[in-house]
Amino acid sequence: MAPFKNLATTPLAFNRRALASGSNPALGPLAQLVTGNTWVGDTGFNLMVVPNPKQQFLVMISQLFETHSFEAVPAPVPNRSPMNGTAQNGAVKYSQIVAENVTKSILHEETGMWLNQTLGTLVSDPSGNGLQMVTGQPASSYITTNQVLRSGTIPHGNTIHATGPWSDNQFQTPFSGDVSPYIDTANFLPAGSPPGPLNFLPVYVDGSDPSDLQAEYKAQIQTSLDNIGQGALSVEDFINPIGFLNQYANNITDIVAMPVSTRNGGAVLNVPFENAFAGPQDFICTFLIETIEDTTFFAPTQDEQQFYLQLQYLQSIPLLLPSGFNGKPVLFPHWNVNTLIAI
Repeated sequence: MAPFKNLATTPLAFNRRALASGSNPALGPLAQLVTGNTWVGDTGFNLMVVPNPKQQFLVMISQLFETHSFEAVPAPVPNRSPMNGTAQNGAVKYSQIVAENVTKSILHEETGMWLNQTLGTLVSDPSGNGLQMVTGQPASSYITTNQVLRSGTIPHGNTIHATGPWSDNQFQTPFSGDVSPYIDTANFLPAGSPPGPLNFLPVYVDGSDPSDLQAEYKAQIQTSLDNIGQGALSVEDFINPIGFLNQYANNITDIVAMPVSTRNGGAVLNVPFENAFAGPQDFICTFLIETIEDTTFFAPTQDEQQFYLQLQYLQSIPLLLPSGFNGKPVLFPHWNVNTLIAI
């Protein structure tokens, strides 16, 4: 038998080798997601509006118990251009399961990927395989303008593709005494007035006065809060849910902020049924990966750590209900908010 000859050239042609997540620079801000691998949180809420034949629409509020798992794709992924070189994507796979906090009934499941787009690693490529760093405009602007991307699919029949920038924001530690230990998370969320990026009140699609619509919406929020035993919370807490993040935004030493939106060149794709009755129009989400200092930490032992990771997020998926209210189509809020700890 003739000796076997290995003709494989894939490692050379594609320049991809599995790397440990800690040594994969293409992951960028995503590296912290896989540090904890699994994150758990039970302090958040979900607000969703559904069509209802008896009262035109129904507001449903649920307390959340959530697990969010991450796994790094082991090698950067090349995206090639004809003249301007090759970008590199660092990628993290995720699986999200959200349940109602008391009964643990499943509310939401989602799988997908976070991507971090980089310009590449080689200024020139003598091999001729086109792996040089991306240069020139507009090629590099495609990558640097909206660097991180979230792509996900849920079993209702919706797929989202949202992009945005990211930033690393460092603060002095609470122990220094020089700054307040409290951080306002609104500073890291998309800004805008209704019907801008974040709008937590329903509006008529035709732009008519929504006073009657919003009065009914607020009344239903109160009813829903009473039904789940959360009467101590106010309706205003659910008109501006950023407060649910701020109550846990303490003793933060670093925030990696990743705001993404389908309005940045992405999209929401819905099955025909969803488009006909309650079609999601946008997906706007901010992940805040936070380093927290345990201010009760004094004498270290083998099991204690002075710092730990916390993940806070707020996502808005406004729903278009054609049957809406009073015979007019309505854009209703639908949002999730939660604070999770890496375990």
